[in-house]
Amino acid sequence: MAPKRNAQEAFGNSVVPHQISAFAAARLAKQSKHVAAYQEPLEDDERLHGAASLAQVPYDGNHGDTSSDAESEPGNSVLTSTLRPTTIIHSPAYGKGAVEEGPDGRLTITLRSNETAAYVGEYDLRVLEGVATIYGAVLAPTSSPRRVYAPSTHALPVVVGRRDGTVVQISHVQSTIRVLEKLSPLFRNIWRREDHPTRTFQPLQSPADGDSQHSLLPLEIDQRTETVLSRLSTEVDSTARFMAVGAKSSGKSTFNRILCNALISKPSLQKILYLDLDPGQPEFGPSGQLSLVEVTAPILGPPFTHPSSARSPNYSLLRAHTIAATSFKDDPAHYVACATELVQHADRQYPLIVNSCGWVSGLGASVLHDLTQALSITQVVLLEPLDAGLTAALQTSCTDATFHRLPRQPARPTARTPAESRGMQTMAYFHHRAAKVTSELRWSSKAISSRRPWLVSYDGPHAGIQAIISYGTQPHPDFLAETLDGSLVALVRLDAQYEREVLSSSHHTATSEPSADDSSESATTAPPSGLIKRTKDGLPYIPPTTSGATAPLDPRFGECVSLALIRGIDTHDKVLQLVTPLSESQVAALMDQPLAIVRGSFDAPEWAYLEDLHLNGRESGMETERPWVSRTEAVGIEGAVWRLRHPPLAG
Repeated sequence: MAPKRNAQEAFGNSVVPHQISAFAAARLAKQSKHVAAYQEPLEDDERLHGAASLAQVPYDGNHGDTSSDAESEPGNSVLTSTLRPTTIIHSPAYGKGAVEEGPDGRLTITLRSNETAAYVGEYDLRVLEGVATIYGAVLAPTSSPRRVYAPSTHALPVVVGRRDGTVVQISHVQSTIRVLEKLSPLFRNIWRREDHPTRTFQPLQSPADGDSQHSLLPLEIDQRTETVLSRLSTEVDSTARFMAVGAKSSGKSTFNRILCNALISKPSLQKILYLDLDPGQPEFGPSGQLSLVEVTAPILGPPFTHPSSARSPNYSLLRAHTIAATSFKDDPAHYVACATELVQHADRQYPLIVNSCGWVSGLGASVLHDLTQALSITQVVLLEPLDAGLTAALQTSCTDATFHRLPRQPARPTARTPAESRGMQTMAYFHHRAAKVTSELRWSSKAISSRRPWLVSYDGPHAGIQAIISYGTQPHPDFLAETLDGSLVALVRLDAQYEREVLSSSHHTATSEPSADDSSESATTAPPSGLIKRTKDGLPYIPPTTSGATAPLDPRFGECVSLALIRGIDTHDKVLQLVTPLSESQVAALMDQPLAIVRGSFDAPEWAYLEDLHLNGRESGMETERPWVSRTEAVGIEGAVWRLRHPPLAG
């Protein structure tokens, strides 16, 4: 078991700059002289692959003719053989003509062939001359500027010059994602800061630069992985369907991002379809959600920097379903049904990349076997180590697919635990705002507790919520309101005919489900027609079957439109107070449509309960009473901490 980290190791110090002793400084200096390549810990389901050296196709060796037609078409000019950069981190030195600094902090950098530069922070990258690659994406002067998010919690994307005389421009940005550090310590000290007043990025000469406590290391890729990526991006037709299969920390997410960026850089492709089927570490949405996303721009940041939405021009959410958990262990059949329904909405004219989960043994292996057949996968990438039985089963069942095998990668530590990564992603999801016209994402600094909730009636002739469905553990009806209060749920838009024929019931609360304390007279009240019953507070719910579990919603007749935080329940007016990332226009469009609430095994949103404390600097105050959490006594060096109070889940 890994040793427990203290708070300073996990989140850093948000006030005092990081200081090290003279002995530690000497040790770092000595290491920097001998270590030729550095590596950065990623999320628990990722592997460190170096996009620094990956181009869409290998470079053809032509360095001199920058006026050729091939330069304006990077998909044709980059490439016929695989080359690796001669350096891993090498920011061109100041004062030698390679770097020019503008008055606004903008850097113009001239790179030789295979020369690299790495930066931490946020910046816009533009190629002025030549060809450059970053995270697998190929950029040329005809490419639009690309926004890059490079926090110290993840491996840093590396800019690679692919021709002598390649000129790139690194510009500061007016991003708002850093406001999240005011709301949660999870986001503190992850962006390198420099004294420059207008710069949101910092060039690196070595991993010891800056004040962050995280080691700053670049993406790396081994020769075998590079060869497979080059083959997939150049030799496969546009209708291919890709799926990487591997255990946790085998590199599936990183591999999928690099492959997606290489494909989207091809001039012949306008978009890529991304089927996100990892409920524990999704790429484009919150945990517990399965989604189909249309990608039209490179992915140049960790998952919390690019949430998909119906309004996003770069990562458009086409359709989504929820399993309300970070694993499909409770209902694998429903998981496969959701994936099968989503892929039916995928246009076969465009490549499809499937982000599978990291469960590759037992039940997980059986589900992966079913998925490869149901999704008509044509290219399977096996990331070692894998059980020989699973490999043989996949090769036997997918006779029309081409298989690629990649060697095992060494395990590396992570900067955030899986639960912390999910918390960061869900928090960024709730605070993000997609612009209507531009591709720029913005994040709100307003605490969840100060947001105006959406008031939705759950009873009466004009009820907006038709049913509450519990996946997994089913609480007793008497405790349903207490269980829902302060929890994360999924909002599912139902097909109107499905709602009328399957879930229809009376809206009158007199036909409520009898509780344990009801008199014999009320216990004999006739239940409503249809599947829906009501608690003593009037909450509509679907009771479990004789097996003890509630049948999930049929994915053919509904879709998940958003996650929501239930801020409060007004039992007098029969109203739920919901906080969602949806815009007012999106909420208005849902007002006249039948909706269901799905609750399950979502992670408790502890970040939402404490945002106003962090925002107002009251973490160490004397406040002892707050909804859903309680303050413990000071223990050891950690001091007093806030812990979640779990509501009852009586069966």
